[in-house]
Amino acid sequence: MGSLFFRCFPLFILLSAVFLFSNPAKAQIVNIEQGRLGRDTSNYFVGKVGLDFSMFNQNAGRNQPNNYLQFLFNSNVTYNSKKHTYILLNYFNYLLVNYDTKEQRNTVAQQGYSHFRVNFYEARRLSYELFTQAQADRARGLRYRSLLGSYLRFRLFPEEDKKLSVYLGTGVMREHEEWRNPERDNAIEVSNLIKSTSYASAKLKINQNVESAAITYYQVGYSSLIDRFRNRVSGNFGLNFKVNKLLSFKTSFNYTYEDAPIVPVTKFVYSLTNGFIVQF
Repeated sequence: MGSLFFRCFPLFILLSAVFLFSNPAKAQIVNIEQGRLGRDTSNYFVGKVGLDFSMFNQNAGRNQPNNYLQFLFNSNVTYNSKKHTYILLNYFNYLLVNYDTKEQRNTVAQQGYSHFRVNFYEARRLSYELFTQAQADRARGLRYRSLLGSYLRFRLFPEEDKKLSVYLGTGVMREHEEWRNPERDNAIEVSNLIKSTSYASAKLKINQNVESAAITYYQVGYSSLIDRFRNRVSGNFGLNFKVNKLLSFKTSFNYTYEDAPIVPVTKFVYSLTNGFIVQF
């Protein structure tokens, strides 16, 4: 499964073990707000884990079927202690075409991330965060990305406001990236940056049946590799409509824009998803 598996797997095993035995464009956007809990709970684990494996084929001509092999994993685990919040988010998607023919094997998708975050004194209006992340997206040429950083997190409105919550975060991080350059025979371009990073997140309960949530990140740092500042804006917007007690409709929009990528890739990428949620 390539470099992503071997780089991310040790980090995932280490972080997952801590939580498992004591009781979060898609690979470009890690929406950590989905892993947070309200402070009405403490010493409590909550989360979800999904694992899908599929094999199928489609006709591509007489005696020449296309064979597909897909592996999809995602998990979201959160622990609230009396003072702090711990969040672990994982996602991995691997799709291989013609997996039984060595000469024609083609990896269509190999993307994922593992993100771990601690929010210290989360109940306070001003709190502190530490985070680390490993990530890859083969379709875009991102061989590997790692992040390590910290935030100051500020709650804009009083905690008593149950309908609207707005948080602002600002901090610094170190980013390591390895990109394949298609204009240089897929040579690996390596970037190491110290970046300022900020975000604004909001959750709004419009009424009993409609809720929305959004988060926007802004990151900037000077790259000596291309001799200029690199700016990145990314975000997520979601809307949840409750049809009845069992059924809800959810729509989500993800986006990333980078003005100065170190290799020639699409600067603006996005995804729009819609679906139904059944709750029992």
